[in-house]
Amino acid sequence: MQRRRELTDYVIILSDKDNVATALVDLPVGDYLLTSEQTPSVVVVPEEIKAGFKLAISDIPEGQPVYKYGYVIGLARTDIKMGQCVHVHNMASLVGR
Repeated sequence: MQRRRELTDYVIILSDKDNVATALVDLPVGDYLLTSEQTPSVVVVPEEIKAGFKLAISDIPEGQPVYKYGYVIGLARTDIKMGQCVHVHNMASLVGR
């Protein structure tokens, strides 16, 4: 049985507002434990996420803000499921506007 890895060992999350995390290393497919002040949850990463890219740490409904480092950086173009990569294919950037 493979033990679950703690997601915060591999990503940056700076704010309680954040609904995405930034990968510090390439994240392989698999289950990661995300421990928070509320209930711990399991984040299933369905595809490899490259270092520097964002992954959803909660479900983000279409049209809702994407928070990184406590700031809104964009809006979800589609429903984004926890664990999915978040990038220009599913988020409209508000950075620089």
